[in-house]
Amino acid sequence: MPPTKPEDVGILDALAFMCELAMLVLLLFAGHGLVGGWQGWALGAFLAFVAIGIWFQWMAPTSMRRLDNPTRFVVQVMMFSTVALYAAAGGLVWWGIGFALIAIAVFGGIVRRDA
Repeated sequence: MPPTKPEDVGILDALAFMCELAMLVLLLFAGHGLVGGWQGWALGAFLAFVAIGIWFQWMAPTSMRRLDNPTRFVVQVMMFSTVALYAAAGGLVWWGIGFALIAIAVFGGIVRRDA
């Protein structure tokens, strides 16, 4: 029997997942921009792991402690803004601004869809 496509997964969900991955990559490069050499990569990896922990704890769909909307959306906006600030501090100003605007728009669309 062939696998079936989940009914509740759409284009916004795919975009949201790409934004989550982009957040981790941006944090990794922001850490490298803040400190040169291997320490920068280590800082970037640490920042990415902190973001993963926060996301896993309060935003992941399978989390036992998942926040309800609109609180979850407010925390996501704060997290995306923080990532943009780290990116700007690491010399990736336009990447940070672009990421924050796109991620907030995508997750805002999900909140609006689910309301």
